[in-house]
Amino acid sequence: MSDAHVSVLLVDERDDARTTLARRLEKDARLSLIGVVAAPEDAVQLLRVARPDAVLLDVHGLNSSGPLACMRLRRLTTAPLIVLVSFMTPELLEAVRGASAADYVLKNVDSERLTSAIIKIAAAARLSAPERSSA
Repeated sequence: MSDAHVSVLLVDERDDARTTLARRLEKDARLSLIGVVAAPEDAVQLLRVARPDAVLLDVHGLNSSGPLACMRLRRLTTAPLIVLVSFMTPELLEAVRGASAADYVLKNVDSERLTSAIIKIAAAARLSAPERSSA
């Protein structure tokens, strides 16, 4: 599964962070970005036509609506929702897990750890839902 290709949808409202993250992810040949959008509403539109293997959602810029965005996106995809954060609090972790986020990844980790975490989470989701991998 480590050689599997993972398609990713990136959602981050901050232009600079979104651009930097996209560049970091594009450097890893195991990943492909199928969309890079600023808002969960844009992700909703894309998820109506695309089937990513993972959705990365920055929740800090969304204030208290981050868990709501997770729930809304969850209704549209079976892909794991991976929350992107600069830091994690126990309260936020509980809220996003309650909103069906698969896990979280710190934005400031080195690129190898970031991409490896995304690939690992997507692989685990494929194993738990084998019908997705054939679609």
